[in-house]
Amino acid sequence: MSLALHDYIRMIISMKKTKHNGTYIAPENCHSPKKNWTLLKVLFDHKEGRPSLAIGMWDKIPRLAIRWNGTKGRPIGNPQSRGLPTWFMLPKDMKDIAEAAIKSLSHSDKDFVRKLLSER
Repeated sequence: MSLALHDYIRMIISMKKTKHNGTYIAPENCHSPKKNWTLLKVLFDHKEGRPSLAIGMWDKIPRLAIRWNGTKGRPIGNPQSRGLPTWFMLPKDMKDIAEAAIKSLSHSDKDFVRKLLSER
């Protein structure tokens, strides 16, 4: 079997296993690309068609990530790769944006995120 066909079959199987609530794939179910990204916690989910923020590890480095949740007609959301929902890493040099996002979190989440980000 060719590598491309193998990747395509793996993608279809993964899509069928991805849980979604009938309208969009919830951010806690976005784990791609598994080689680079480990989701630690969804910090906020503004629901269908709106943004979500998470913290995770990208190549073992703590990073804030964002994505737009999908809708009933397009449940995968954005960004996506090969039909799988993914996260966009907030660039490290956008500290003002990151701090504004962190200020909107609960006290315990603020502490958790700041501690992780200070370790990078």
